[in-house]
Amino acid sequence: MPVTPTAEPRDPWALLDAARTVLTVHAHPDDESLSTGTLLAHLAARGAEVVLVTATRGEEGETIPGSIPAGDTRLFDEVRMAELDGAASALGIARRHLLGTPPALAPGAAPRRYRDSGMRWVTPQIAGPAEGTGDDAFTRRPHQEALADLVAAIEHERPDVLVSYDDGGTYGHPDHVLVHQLTAEASAATGVPFVEVESYNEEGHGSADGVFAHRELPGTAAAVRGALDAHRTQLTLLAPDRRTDSIGLRLSGGQEHRLPLGAGVRVHDAD
Repeated sequence: MPVTPTAEPRDPWALLDAARTVLTVHAHPDDESLSTGTLLAHLAARGAEVVLVTATRGEEGETIPGSIPAGDTRLFDEVRMAELDGAASALGIARRHLLGTPPALAPGAAPRRYRDSGMRWVTPQIAGPAEGTGDDAFTRRPHQEALADLVAAIEHERPDVLVSYDDGGTYGHPDHVLVHQLTAEASAATGVPFVEVESYNEEGHGSADGVFAHRELPGTAAAVRGALDAHRTQLTLLAPDRRTDSIGLRLSGGQEHRLPLGAGVRVHDAD
């Protein structure tokens, strides 16, 4: 059974500060860096063992022209897995697993693959479901299979805390929203508390859905920049701006963002 945290259960930072092992769940390669990079770098630097579970290989991601060298014969998902390895190393992640492969696989089940569901931009900053999603897409696969696989990963790693998106899924990507739902259900099934990381609204500010506890996390910039730089097919780092305590980047779709060196978190309330 997972270790029972001794911290006050409604204080997300107390849970995170006390955690010896943190399991973070994400939909695609690069989400660990874009959505939680600062938090994960902070946790790893202070000595927590950080474990990453990624649901898909990001097969439907847009690609920045020229980011894959001419003559590179790898499949796109292989490129993205290599980028994920680099990002995980930069953040100090101890281990990473793919959902549907051991140990993130339900006992007795044959390995299974969850494919990136894709998306379309509803507004310049908010995503929605793709117009054509295949039957093998993450959002169309049997829900209980994915849940069983995530529970298996939790039972294998025995984390003190789970970390993932809030119900806004960062920017509304259907795979992100599903990961939030699965993490909440897995938390209820295993008794491991779930700390949600704040989404951002269309203007790039914090989510208005609920109250989050914010903390600045100085000293994480180098690790986060290294992780982001590993995902060269998906984003481009912008030149540092000495006037702001944040990291600028441009996504493959052209959107520009500044990631703060801090995080807003809350404990998921099952009620």
